Amino acid sequence: MKHLVYSIDMKLRNLLLYIIAFSWAAISTGCKDKDDDETPNPRIRRVIIPAIGNDVVFVINDVEAKIYNYDSLEYGTRVDSLAPNIYGYGANELKINFTYDGTNFIEYKNKVVMDLTNPITVYSTASDGQQKSYTMEVRVHKYDVDAFEWRNVGTIASIGETIESHKSMTYKDTMLYFIQSSSKCAVMTSTDGKIWIEKPVVAPEKLLFSSLCNIGDSIYVQGESGAYYAANMNGFTFSAYNAISNGRLLYSLNSLLWVIDGNSINAYTTNGTLKSTTAFPAELSSDTIRPFTSQSGYTSLGYLYVKKGDNAEIWATDRYGNIECLTNASSNLPYLDKAIIFSYDKALGIIGGIDKNGKYSSECFLSDNNGLSWNNDWHKDLGEVVGTIADAGIFVTSNKGEMLLLGGQTENGASNVIWSARLKQILQREDFLNSLGK
Repeated sequence: MKHLVYSIDMKLRNLLLYIIAFSWAAISTGCKDKDDDETPNPRIRRVIIPAIGNDVVFVINDVEAKIYNYDSLEYGTRVDSLAPNIYGYGANELKINFTYDGTNFIEYKNKVVMDLTNPITVYSTASDGQQKSYTMEVRVHKYDVDAFEWRNVGTIASIGETIESHKSMTYKDTMLYFIQSSSKCAVMTSTDGKIWIEKPVVAPEKLLFSSLCNIGDSIYVQGESGAYYAANMNGFTFSAYNAISNGRLLYSLNSLLWVIDGNSINAYTTNGTLKSTTAFPAELSSDTIRPFTSQSGYTSLGYLYVKKGDNAEIWATDRYGNIECLTNASSNLPYLDKAIIFSYDKALGIIGGIDKNGKYSSECFLSDNNGLSWNNDWHKDLGEVVGTIADAGIFVTSNKGEMLLLGGQTENGASNVIWSARLKQILQREDFLNSLGK
């Protein structure tokens, strides 16, 4: 029993000694930190620039004497008029001076404006005269990886006149650009986007190629009179198609032909059997509808880009005929007449067109969530290279990562130029360039 009591006493004594030692170490460490904070120190501890966001992290590298933001800012960010907040350690009062040229020095004060377009030199001086210099810069992406790089890759002489209606379509490995002008009805075909071969299209009347759609090898279209016509991809000779007699042809979806007929949207088989009918929203004007289809997840949807006041709405129909407004007019997506609508890399896009004031546009609006929301993506606008344009033909080639614009209307008349666009981001990839043979 005596041995047991002695053992317990020893354990309590050792525990007490451990607690005292730990407490003394903590007190000593706390005192040490406090002493360090009060010791004159010329080092800069933290930099915050409110104008570019408090979440922008600046690295203070005391070894290399550099101050810079960890992640580069978006291409095009202006950094020529910034007011950094610079902090030292603890209660140290630092005197800060900076220079652009190494000769003329400017005293730093709270909210002083700095031009950080190029790196500057910052000198920090502690109360005891110790001094440290840093190279300070705000890093901005020099290359707009989110932008399209536009190039003129040729012309198509035979589309040099104003086109009344047109439609771009890819069939197997061939791009087909159907055009109806005042003098001819034709289709331009190409496998590489550079060399285009014109083939005649035979039809009983002028065709409204904006309604053109295909199911397998067959293509369907309406004429100016509203009559329906059909042809085969091998011949492009249109003849009367009487299986459907009424309504405006929108697109093909789920191997059915979709038509607006009065107050309903109807889906027909190619032999004219009505498969579904859905009420067409009464508040929409069918005259302003620009229909298109696009992949959405594992299926395809039919989309309606339609005018609502001065803005646009995006409606979608699924293969069962259900129709729903995805983006309403309050989202401020503008309605642009003769806008060029496209889809690429799981995104929907609207580019160019003519605004409510009759002004041609070069802006690009993108949706990366199947049309639910849209943003003006200035990275991908047409820029000074292409300029303003409307109603151009468009192709997107997923295997080449390329978008082609053909012809179109400009403020100076019809265009016959072929423009190519690729994302600059993929142009930086060696594997992509190798796949193209550079």
